[in-house]
Amino acid sequence: MTASPLKYVAQSVVDSLRDNITTNRDRYSHGDFLVLSEENGWEITSDKVRIDIEALQCLDGTAATAEADIENSLIVYKAIEGMTPALAREERVWVRLCHIECLHYARARWVKKSEGEDLDKAVKDHFFAQGRTGIRDDNAISRLWWNMHIATIAEPNAPEAALRLILKTADIRQAIVERPNTASREPLVRALVRAMHFNPWITSTEDSFREFMKEMNRDAGGILFEAISDSDADAALEQYAENAKRRLIS
Repeated sequence: MTASPLKYVAQSVVDSLRDNITTNRDRYSHGDFLVLSEENGWEITSDKVRIDIEALQCLDGTAATAEADIENSLIVYKAIEGMTPALAREERVWVRLCHIECLHYARARWVKKSEGEDLDKAVKDHFFAQGRTGIRDDNAISRLWWNMHIATIAEPNAPEAALRLILKTADIRQAIVERPNTASREPLVRALVRAMHFNPWITSTEDSFREFMKEMNRDAGGILFEAISDSDADAALEQYAENAKRRLIS
């Protein structure tokens, strides 16, 4: 890995890019931002985080599938060494990556053949990262990093296996990554991934997973998962699965 310090942009650059999406349509659809990046504010560096730019060139945005998201999440997480959740909430990091190092991926995955106002909306949603949901769920690159970050919390010893469970369907990602009340409770995340791993019924269909989550949401808020053993947590989730199964059958 040939790594260099992570670069990010100044807030003034973020604001200017956001205000000029329409003006820059050609850059987003088939050009680049290299000339603009020579201006002040495009190369603020972080000595604590290093990035393998070569590895990021392997990102492939041509497929909008779970498998593609899995592979791209692994690439991003491995390529950015030393990233912390605090820095990963910083829009300026992801704006730089989407406009320079990962432009090829962001364009292929989210812009595609969009034109006019459709292009503007795709850029606004996926090249920028406003607020918690914008960073965690929408930005072309940050969403990939957060996928893998949650997977490492869920199963530190086998994060790729956890990632494959989390990204199996959009419903599962939404339930685990997109819900702060779940994602921020590490013991609950770990128990949920274990439950999906050991009880395939939970993720066998959309209906089974949704019913399982209804059961869990109905009861889990009253359980302090941080204070109980893994075995007790597993037993609780297994009971939710049994309750969900009975409700679907009845």
